[in-house]
Amino acid sequence: MKMQRGNAAEELTLELKYCERCGALWLRPARGRQVYCVDCALQIADLPLAWSEPETPALGSQGKAVDGEFGEYAEDDGRGRDAGGVA
Repeated sequence: MKMQRGNAAEELTLELKYCERCGALWLRPARGRQVYCVDCALQIADLPLAWSEPETPALGSQGKAVDGEFGEYAEDDGRGRDAGGVA
């Protein structure tokens, strides 16, 4: 697509893109990073930000991972890792 501004001519390259939310087809500048159409982008901007608490691994009663059939505590190799077992 060529656009005229005064005496200078500018060339604008567009690419066909589908909206990753609603599937509508629209044109964006070549190599653009937009993934949503204008309508969906405005709707998404109005949504509250997602929030979640970080997950923590479950530990045994003494702060070590429980290992074995009878609830025995895993052996520690001195570096905070289990010294044996099957991966």
